[in-house]
Amino acid sequence: MSWILVTGAAKGLGAEICHQLAKEGHSVVIHYRTSRDGALQTAERCKQLGGKAEVIQGDFSSDQSLREFIHNYQQRFPHTEGLVNNVGNYLVKPALSTSLQEWNDLFQTNLTAPFFLIHELIPSLKKHQGSIVNIGSAGTHAFLSNSYSSIYHLTKTSLWMLTKNLAKELASDLVRVNMVSPGQLENSVDPLHYSRLPMKRYGTLAEVAAVVTFLMHKQNSYITGQNIEVTGGLHV
Repeated sequence: MSWILVTGAAKGLGAEICHQLAKEGHSVVIHYRTSRDGALQTAERCKQLGGKAEVIQGDFSSDQSLREFIHNYQQRFPHTEGLVNNVGNYLVKPALSTSLQEWNDLFQTNLTAPFFLIHELIPSLKKHQGSIVNIGSAGTHAFLSNSYSSIYHLTKTSLWMLTKNLAKELASDLVRVNMVSPGQLENSVDPLHYSRLPMKRYGTLAEVAAVVTFLMHKQNSYITGQNIEVTGGLHV
């Protein structure tokens, strides 16, 4: 049996991605750091929707804890056909108000962890001609400036460049690498008032998860190196 690993999936967008993948018949591994109860609830819902689901705990805050996670994961789930790098931390601060520790912590979780997971899982992803989806942020691929969450935005822009480079590197192995970048959602940490949005409403978790699920389908195997913004026209 092959699995799709979704990181940060105990609640929110990660949980909704798992639900939609399960509804399509996929087997999902639900990663969590501390929210075990939430992860178990996500798994139960996935099973109700017709998929297979397991949970796994992992701390991505250090290189050592990442190594421990991937060792445990590969022992339990040797066959991986998909990876959704959803886990990420957010920081609302201008660049010059950000400490070196905050900088390192954000890059560790938002960039190092996705790279390391891809690096370690790539033999299985090649074998299954798999799909990798990295979760970005609105405005990432336009390289728009962002003064209120500068370092967070920098991590996501870097993740977009990693996505493009890996898409080219892995194309001959038929492994697809894409990014999905949400805009203002119903659960956004720092939302704009909906009246300032082009569609005069917030996006939903289900709308973002649907795009991730689309990119996991084998029938869409000619799509790679793309950043699909689910933003309601925010930066048009």
